[in-house]
Amino acid sequence: MILQLYLHFPFCKRKCFYCDFVSGPENAETVAAYCLALQKEIRLAGEKYAGAKVSSVFLGGGTPSVVPFREMAEVLGTLRACFDLLPGAEFTAEANPGTLEADWLQTAMRYGLNRLSLGVQAAQDGLLRGIGRIHTFAQAKSAVRLARSCGINNLNLDLMFGLPGQTLEAYRESMEATVALAPEHVSAYSLILEEGTPLESMVEQGRALLPDEEETAEMYEQGARWLAGAGYERYEISNFARPGHACRHNLGYWQGAWYLGLGAAAHSMLPPDADEAAGGAARVRRANTSDLRRYIAAMQTDGEAVAQRTPISAQEAMFETMMLGLRMTGGVSERAFLETHGISLAARYGAPLERLVNEGLGQWLGGAPGNRRFALTARGLEMQNAALLRLME
Repeated sequence: MILQLYLHFPFCKRKCFYCDFVSGPENAETVAAYCLALQKEIRLAGEKYAGAKVSSVFLGGGTPSVVPFREMAEVLGTLRACFDLLPGAEFTAEANPGTLEADWLQTAMRYGLNRLSLGVQAAQDGLLRGIGRIHTFAQAKSAVRLARSCGINNLNLDLMFGLPGQTLEAYRESMEATVALAPEHVSAYSLILEEGTPLESMVEQGRALLPDEEETAEMYEQGARWLAGAGYERYEISNFARPGHACRHNLGYWQGAWYLGLGAAAHSMLPPDADEAAGGAARVRRANTSDLRRYIAAMQTDGEAVAQRTPISAQEAMFETMMLGLRMTGGVSERAFLETHGISLAARYGAPLERLVNEGLGQWLGGAPGNRRFALTARGLEMQNAALLRLME
């Protein structure tokens, strides 16, 4: 069995105004207890999935880089002792430019870290303050220099557009400043105004003004052109990479790989057990409790923190293959769809796919029927939700 591993670290110096992820301020005692609980979950999972080969590891959050390096060393040492990483496995950690330190980075690299993802978001400090980021762009540049000096040669920088007060020209400045740092990968995400976040309240109260839909769409389209001109190929709606540097971990999510999430609020997609398979499940989605204290207590007592287990039927699994696969510019492989689901892509979705082609939203790529890929056009990527509605029909 080939597995991808995700480890969640729900700690931040301060929660960003737009964030609805499971994270909060770190406390030394809580961080220590959490890391012990996470190590126990890693050991139990290693026993359960003995023999599995790990193709990628991703440390996410929150902010993994706020965890003290000694405790991170214990977690990663346990991980390496309990799981068999394939040669050349991709091993990524997210980090905030304002919290990255040499001791932490060098420690993580000793246990296999070979890819770093820095949340830069914008080049203007005023825009960063407006969304609650704790770093400056000068700190982002320093973090990049630190990563390179430590030997990181696979670097992603995150950018955001549609920020309060952001103009197209400001986004272009951020894009140019980011490209000047020469990362191998750039993720460019649109701000999503999540319910219940401080930013939502700020917008409702008129204390923050977002660009309108037309301005945001222009930022997306122009950003893709700017990155293409700088040598970054778009391989997914929001992700761009130099040749050979697409994020393999994220590609696994979009291509239906099995993944195991460890830590509070971590999600997994795994094969069904015998009873679930007998009940018609093709795969099972699993989620740990998002309550940090409950997670720690559960691991100390039961050794089990799963709060939700959802069987996915064969029909649901096919739609998820399309929903995730059509995020990628390479689309969905006819051969892989047939091998995974036991039915051809044309037999399951033939009519709506042809409708997407006729509407200019979809296209067949390469080869004869059976060896092609179905992908969205550039216009289709911008209208992905509308394209997916055709498949639901």
